[in-house]
Amino acid sequence: MEPARRVHLIKRRAVAKAFLTRLQNLIESGVRKLNDIPVRINKLPDIFNKYKSAQDELECVGEENYTGDRKEF
Repeated sequence: MEPARRVHLIKRRAVAKAFLTRLQNLIESGVRKLNDIPVRINKLPDIFNKYKSAQDELECVGEENYTGDRKEF
């Protein structure tokens, strides 16, 4: 895999993980913005698909072992 492609996939995966972290922080903060939570939860399938797409390619083509990240996600 080209190094630039690997970096791009890792960044796409990181964006999805950051979205989940922000959602988790919002929920755990106790500050409930009634409009924010449902909107973000509705985006979860898209975020998961973006993560899965990048992760699948990293696992299939990458020389490194990226399988542990999927379990953490």
